[in-house]
Amino acid sequence: MYMWRSMHQYHDIQNNIVQQVQGLVNQTTHGDSTSELHRQATRDLESMVTAWHSSFCRLIKFQREFIQSLHGWLKLSFLPVNNDKLPDNKEPSEIFCDQWKLALDRVPDTVASVAIKSFITVVQGISEKQTEEMKIKKRTESTSKEFEKKSASIMNLEKKFYNSYSMVGIGLPDTGTDNGHILDARDPLAEKKLELVACQRRVEEEKIKHSKAVEMTRAVTLNNLQTGLPGVFQALTSFSALFMEALESVCTHSYSIK
Repeated sequence: MYMWRSMHQYHDIQNNIVQQVQGLVNQTTHGDSTSELHRQATRDLESMVTAWHSSFCRLIKFQREFIQSLHGWLKLSFLPVNNDKLPDNKEPSEIFCDQWKLALDRVPDTVASVAIKSFITVVQGISEKQTEEMKIKKRTESTSKEFEKKSASIMNLEKKFYNSYSMVGIGLPDTGTDNGHILDARDPLAEKKLELVACQRRVEEEKIKHSKAVEMTRAVTLNNLQTGLPGVFQALTSFSALFMEALESVCTHSYSIK
């Protein structure tokens, strides 16, 4: 009873704290992408919540099994050895165990268990978004390296052929003749410059995708925590209160046992 009273007090404090998550806003600097530390922290959180759920279920299961075993043993202890006639009245200690067993059986633990398990799914959702973002980031970095490699290659070739780096043909092919950057058909590197322009375009597209992925990860993380975390501690606060009250009632009756 004292244990569950303490647990209720702590869960109530935790519940009040996590309510403040509703007021959180995304203050992340633009461009700050998910790091490996972020991913490891999310994996650790998922592992801890999974262990939490398992421990919670085992705790309730073992407490119920303990009183069931004690209740069964006590009932057998009061059976007459050489007389088939059962006692007319139950012993006070047997009544106490009846009440204890009934109290634990009636406490609804499913809501709290489901709440913790649901939060595992919430954390997994954050982890999935982080993984997607990291994949896009790697693709962006790979495309950027490809562009730098092609650009350096053309620069070296132009230095070799023209003794200086020329920007002829670097402009996009569809920018029009008034732009001044139309591709010179006489340029022997025209085809390679077309490839460079296409690669540059892919780099910009990947950068935009990565930027959107970063924003999406932050939004999903904040939303998932705001919607998932408070519900866990609300359920645990309610459950621990019911458990505490059930055991308090049993203990009150036990004081009359001589």
